[in-house]
Amino acid sequence: MRFAQSFRALRIFLVLSFIGILLATSAWGDSARITSAIDAASASCKVVSQKIHEWKELGQQEFKSSALLMEELRKLGYKVTGDLKAPEDLVKGGILKTAFKAELQGKGPGPTITIMLEYDALANGHSCGHNLIATSGLLAAAGLAKVMADTPGRVMVIGTPDEERGSRGMGKVAILEGGHFDGTDVALITHGGDRWSLDQRFLANKRTFFGFRGKSAHAAAAPHMGINALRAVITMMNNIDSLREHLRQDVRIHGIITKGGAVVNVVPDYAEAEFSVRALDTATMEDAFKKVVNCAKAAELVSGAKLEFKEPRVFLTAPIDVPPLTAMMRNQITTLGVPESEIKDFDSFGSSDLGRVGHAYPTVNLFFKIAPEGTSLHSDAMREAAASEEGWKATITAGKAVALTAYDLLTHPEKVKTVQESFKQLKAKEGK
Repeated sequence: MRFAQSFRALRIFLVLSFIGILLATSAWGDSARITSAIDAASASCKVVSQKIHEWKELGQQEFKSSALLMEELRKLGYKVTGDLKAPEDLVKGGILKTAFKAELQGKGPGPTITIMLEYDALANGHSCGHNLIATSGLLAAAGLAKVMADTPGRVMVIGTPDEERGSRGMGKVAILEGGHFDGTDVALITHGGDRWSLDQRFLANKRTFFGFRGKSAHAAAAPHMGINALRAVITMMNNIDSLREHLRQDVRIHGIITKGGAVVNVVPDYAEAEFSVRALDTATMEDAFKKVVNCAKAAELVSGAKLEFKEPRVFLTAPIDVPPLTAMMRNQITTLGVPESEIKDFDSFGSSDLGRVGHAYPTVNLFFKIAPEGTSLHSDAMREAAASEEGWKATITAGKAVALTAYDLLTHPEKVKTVQESFKQLKAKEGK
């Protein structure tokens, strides 16, 4: 009896082991198919990257770049939709003419993984490397297209124009408000830089104008008859300077006087300042912004000039860093040969419309090294790196990491659930 039980247990163990080996072999085989497909697509995608770099189209003018990316995605079998609808108060005419969405349905229901592409340039060309963001995503889309017929779920590729003016409601903000990210379970994107990094910190940002309306008078003959609007702006600025001591160290408040009067011998009857308030999390930024508004109200009370102020229509949130998702991407890039010592955090931060996506959905942003450490984004040196051979090699690795992370999520819905639960818990604790 014991022998029979032991034999049955051994047989079950062997069967389960065999199934495990088959599943592991299948997963390894699909991963190899993905990376092979990316290697095969690298030559054509490099041409796409070079063209986008040469065209250097500014935000909302990326007609050739977006058309080329849509054409390449159609070749890969994606269903592509251009001219995405957006709120008319953000986008004139309510159509984002250089945005697009591409979808590829897999075998049966499953998670939806969204990959974002950027392709707008700056005045000095692609000095932020958006040509490589676009083509690393295109490479990932090519790799996933090879396996989606046998993979559950859906891949969605969204072309997001005008990232550089995202704080004004263009790009991802308008696409989000247009509902085009709907259904996303996890979002992925890359960015070229001076290091490999998974540091997800972007500053939440709210910016707006504060106007003060006073009363003009001759500054020499009858200054007592006037109400100096410029003094109200200066008082507001002094109030903010007094406030800084009591703000968390990551809070940034910076402003300029945009209007301060017309001539020196007339008391200014109107003055205006623009301020931007930032912090590492959205709740802290909102709290600091309320205090700045109070500084303006206090200046109104003291000066007698009437405050003219509106809450900004658009602001940027900070992304939620999701450790389980970051760990998945880190595992892929180290498996692809990036040493752990090369993965470094940043010691300075900016803001991006990506923060709005990362505050709405679990998101990971993979920075990949295309330039020597210390090379600044938006510099001419970074622009040259975005067209270099070394930069392209790193782009291929980044594309593979995105594709393999997406595949891991598509084939392991339990990992998606873990990521989403972590995201919800961390978002609920924001600012606390």
